[in-house]
Amino acid sequence: MKDPSRIYRWTVLGASILTIIYLLASAAHENYFTQWSGVQRQYREILRQKATDARGRELQSKFRIELKQVSLPALGTVDRCVTCHNGIDDPRMTDVALPHRVHPAGILDIHPVDRFGCTICHHGQGPATNFRDAKAEDAFWDYPLLPAELTQATCVTCHDAEKLPAAQIPLLAAGMKLYREKSCGSCHKLGGRGGALGPALDNEGAKTRHQLTMANLKAPHTTWGWQEAHFRDPGAVVTGSQMRNPTVTRQEALALTVYMLSQWKRDIPESYLAPDKIEQKYRALHPAPLSGEQVYRQYCFACHGSGTYSRWDKTFKRFIPAVRGISLVAAASPEYLAGNIRQGRPGTQMPAWDKHAGGLLPEEITAVTEYLRAGAPVPEKMPPLTLSGDAKRGVTLFLGNCAGCHGMNGRGGVAPEIGNPVFQKAASDELIVRTIRHGRQGTAMPAFQRPDAPAFSDQDVADVLAYVRTLGEHKRDKAVAQNAIPASGGNHER
Repeated sequence: MKDPSRIYRWTVLGASILTIIYLLASAAHENYFTQWSGVQRQYREILRQKATDARGRELQSKFRIELKQVSLPALGTVDRCVTCHNGIDDPRMTDVALPHRVHPAGILDIHPVDRFGCTICHHGQGPATNFRDAKAEDAFWDYPLLPAELTQATCVTCHDAEKLPAAQIPLLAAGMKLYREKSCGSCHKLGGRGGALGPALDNEGAKTRHQLTMANLKAPHTTWGWQEAHFRDPGAVVTGSQMRNPTVTRQEALALTVYMLSQWKRDIPESYLAPDKIEQKYRALHPAPLSGEQVYRQYCFACHGSGTYSRWDKTFKRFIPAVRGISLVAAASPEYLAGNIRQGRPGTQMPAWDKHAGGLLPEEITAVTEYLRAGAPVPEKMPPLTLSGDAKRGVTLFLGNCAGCHGMNGRGGVAPEIGNPVFQKAASDELIVRTIRHGRQGTAMPAFQRPDAPAFSDQDVADVLAYVRTLGEHKRDKAVAQNAIPASGGNHER
């Protein structure tokens, strides 16, 4: 009689054999065919070749093929990079290939692996046991392994970049310099100082690729790839970006990329911070005032350029005032200039720069005011305007001669907003009259009382002045500001 359980017994036997084969294969793979074990066998052979003295033979005899790791609870990481990078602290490994080569520049002499690990500087997936996962470029890991030339960005985690030798951080040093020279602070805040047109950059280096628009970039999609491409052509990376092309070379874009990656407020235990980093934190709370020229270069230049001529900004579709123009600085008082800097021009692209807005110190606003007025000529004497103006007549003159640039209600157009409350408060009647009479040299503002062809009589000037002064009285009734750029700043992903 046929045994009905026979098929089940054969099934169990077959499954058991397959399980044993699988376990044996897994054991063999884990101990002999993993990537890291193969790397360690290569390193063991290198140790054998270099065991030419007692110390070398001792190192060879003690070497074991096994997983190695550095556990750093204070940093919240476990780094297994040392499983494959076995020779990073062996000075004999200068002539071997990666991953067996000694760590360059003697960095580990002052940054021992058992105290700092690897990922605090290099990023990447510390617990990984193969190169692909450790690099983590195409894996779900927030901070993939940085290319070697970009690791300079992480030095500022524990150090003040200003105190590090420039030769050790050439790209980072160049990036810091370019950030100031390109006047990036005109639009972006960093450390509480800067403009408001673009996003603050204090934690730019902490962004992951998932926070950036990658649709216009080719793979691999990395944050540093985004930064570099964005610096080369912002509009090509972020459609509709208002960021002006900084016109940099590839190397300069790379330097700015390193600087951006360095902007990361990481929570690192103080025991890891170098003394210069502690001093940097103190200086950030008690900044030394910049000179007027430094303030202008870092926070004004991107919009105003040299400031001696007005210019057309195609992004914002308006003229940028010549804040160092000879006509303005000769006629404007220091109080007028300082008031506009402190309070900005609400409703325009000109932000407020006082301590609680753009972050400038009072003495810095005084210094940049003096810088704007440096070399200002003594204004020509102007006959006083004693006539009383008629605002009703002035509106007709204004609409026919001024509204084309200043807007129907003085709230801007392509020229400055003369209905703006800051302008109305800071500008004296004398300044407005002088500007109407003599125009603004180096700008599109014409003179309406040219000696050879006066367009306005003194009464006309008085009437226009009377109307201009009404523009600040009814600001809530004025039409929507005529800026072509929406107040939200549009799409300004930096």
